[in-house]
Amino acid sequence: MTENSRLPFYKSIAPPLWGWIDRVRVSRKIGFGYAIAVGIAVVGTGIGVAIGEYYQRQAWATKEHARQELELLHRLQTYVLQTRTHQQQLIPLLGDNDAFREEYASLQNYAASVDRTWERLREFIESVNLNDNDKVHAVAIPRFLYLYRRVPNNYIERLEDTLALVDAGNLDTPEDVASARSVLLAFTNSALAKRFDRISDDLSELVALSEAENLEADLAVIAADRLRLWIIVISALLSVAIAFTLAAYTTRAIAQPLEAVTQAARKASREEDFSLRAPVASGDEIGLLAESFNELLARIEVLLVERQAAAAQQLLQSEKMSSLGQMMAGVAHEINNPVNFIYGNLSHLQEYTEEILELVEVYRQEIPDPPDSVIDKAEEIDIDFLAEDLNKLLDSMKLGAERTRSIVLSLRNFSRLEEDTPHPVDINESLESTLTLLRNRTKQGIAVDRNYGDIPSVEGYSGSLYQVFMNLLANAMDAVEERRDREANFSPQIAIVTETLEDWLGDGEISPQKAVAIRITDNGGGISPEHQARIFDTFFTTKPVGVGTGLGLAIGREIVEDKHGGQLSFTSELGRGTEFSVILPVTRSSVQPAPSRPAQLIG
Repeated sequence: MTENSRLPFYKSIAPPLWGWIDRVRVSRKIGFGYAIAVGIAVVGTGIGVAIGEYYQRQAWATKEHARQELELLHRLQTYVLQTRTHQQQLIPLLGDNDAFREEYASLQNYAASVDRTWERLREFIESVNLNDNDKVHAVAIPRFLYLYRRVPNNYIERLEDTLALVDAGNLDTPEDVASARSVLLAFTNSALAKRFDRISDDLSELVALSEAENLEADLAVIAADRLRLWIIVISALLSVAIAFTLAAYTTRAIAQPLEAVTQAARKASREEDFSLRAPVASGDEIGLLAESFNELLARIEVLLVERQAAAAQQLLQSEKMSSLGQMMAGVAHEINNPVNFIYGNLSHLQEYTEEILELVEVYRQEIPDPPDSVIDKAEEIDIDFLAEDLNKLLDSMKLGAERTRSIVLSLRNFSRLEEDTPHPVDINESLESTLTLLRNRTKQGIAVDRNYGDIPSVEGYSGSLYQVFMNLLANAMDAVEERRDREANFSPQIAIVTETLEDWLGDGEISPQKAVAIRITDNGGGISPEHQARIFDTFFTTKPVGVGTGLGLAIGREIVEDKHGGQLSFTSELGRGTEFSVILPVTRSSVQPAPSRPAQLIG
């Protein structure tokens, strides 16, 4: 069996490509997924709108041409009929000179209108781009204009000649009137007059054809609108399908490796079999997590073997275990960043997915009878199952991330050797132990001024307080180092002061109590006013992505105030530095229930 044959089906198509994807960071994978899903929806919608606008403009142009053409044909037909009608009205008016002149003037006006409209129709036909599909102005109207090109002028000229012979102003006797009527009736029934009448009949046929093409133009406008909607709906469905595919891939590429690491951790903890190893499925943060976990298990296994083989070296072994605890705490802290990043982005992925599904539902409501192709595609991908199962997949991924975070918390608690019950804690000793662990940073030119007072022990949890002090001191060192990088002659300094407060009145307290105050001051750059209001918010950090999680101060506040009944506060000024103040009551009996606060995420 070759290596490719053991790969999943989708990875066997292009192994180099999937190998590169496995090495890409999880943040970029999720970002690429967002970009592809949203990009297809945006590009598809844009293309749909552009194509729809193009065809719609063509359809509206065709409709406008058909309207103008129909209007000219109607006018020409009306003027021809009016001309013929007024010519016939001349016959009974012979003998009434005034009425005859008025009727003849109307006849001349309509005859002139026929001539002008005829010319406008000819110019309109010559000005448009001929289309073989438009049979009215491409074939029928040019043939009509050619067939009757001289008839209107000949008709008017013959009529004027006939009226000149009649001389309607000099009809003195009834015999003269009867003779004139005979002449006009002969003209009315002449071949030329009948051919002029056929102009109206042929125009009726042209009007019918033009009205049919006008209806086709209306249908073309509707078709352009439908085409645009089809493209938009199909692009939306395609983006949903891609989002579903990406979610499935994310489940396979992220949740499954995390679940594998979780199962290996549980099995190693339950069976105490540290020879187990978690599978390394990729080269991203999850792969590094699995490698770090395997290295941790390998280290534990080596230490256990050494302990069993050399019981006489118990003291040395204890020191190794202490180093191992520090290593586990560091590994847990480093694992925290990618896991929290994954967990934080899952909510955005779920939100974007829900918005895309809402878009599809809006199209369903706005287009209750979509085209058959859209219905077939929806049935093919089973859109209802996709919408239902996609949220389940995201929930399962979130559950996997939460399980991994719980494992990380367990490793951190193990590294801190946290007690279940409160006990006396020597604050000065805890601060000094923290500084010992940070000695590699203080050796880099950071001056630490220790002003430990004669303070009593505090009833509390040493591991949790150690976490608070570690975070505050590390933040202070980050602040002074950042300012030192900016200012060449800057001397970084940190001051630690502990003292006893005999009459401290905490929040909600009625009577004063004895407490211990710890103040950690740095001369760093300070905290900007716009950040001070959010400094204790969960996940808020001013550090670059991947450096800070935004959890340290939020967790520290919960430990100090909720767990120990104390108070964590700060004062800061830009350019002068920051001072964090921790106040802890001496005895647990004085601790009151903490005020309700939104649950903080610890891990």
